[in-house]
Amino acid sequence: MSFMSMWNTLNNLGSFLTGGNGNRRQIILSCDGDKFTIPVTPSKYDVTTGQNNRVVDIIDFGEAQLFGNPQVVKLSFSCFFPNPIHDYPFVVGDSLEPSEAVEKIIKWKESKKPVRVIITDSPFNLAMAINKFTWREQDGSRDIYYTLDFVEWKDLNTPLANNEKQVDGKTGLKQRSTANIPPKPSAISRTRDILEASKKAYGNVNKWRNLANANGLKNLALRETRGLIIKKGGIK
Repeated sequence: MSFMSMWNTLNNLGSFLTGGNGNRRQIILSCDGDKFTIPVTPSKYDVTTGQNNRVVDIIDFGEAQLFGNPQVVKLSFSCFFPNPIHDYPFVVGDSLEPSEAVEKIIKWKESKKPVRVIITDSPFNLAMAINKFTWREQDGSRDIYYTLDFVEWKDLNTPLANNEKQVDGKTGLKQRSTANIPPKPSAISRTRDILEASKKAYGNVNKWRNLANANGLKNLALRETRGLIIKKGGIK
């Protein structure tokens, strides 16, 4: 075992022992029904939160701070996937071959589905997207060292109360509600005069007044009328 490999082993072992044997912190990942507990808990993880605040310059006042909405949460940590042949005592998660762990992470990243990240003994529990995954082998130990970067994922299709609209299979978005969209009025194609238009609209030439009033017609001697709107609610 090389010096670097020994140093990493001792560093992770020390981190594990510092946490105590009775309280083993774990990082648990799950995606689409599949679950994976990180084999070796990193000695640290970084969480970044932000706010879309901005400063504006107001005439005769100066600069002022305007509060914006929260930015997505970002999570990053680095560690290694140990090869089971080493039988490290500080492994607290799933004991996979390092190559299998890499394949699983890549599969989840490319599936375009959110990954639930839970860090036990902490308040961190978020649905996230794998934004970046870098890995490498070093020192001939057959362990694979990696860095994972996550970005918070938010469901844009969160339904409102009593919202039973279906999700479109192509766009992934819910169908637009048509409850408040008024129906388009019916229109009549080209006709010779108002009487023929009344006949087409209502089946009765004697209803021409309804058609004239609905369209604000003043000159009833018009020829070749077209595009007349049928009065809403029918004929009385």
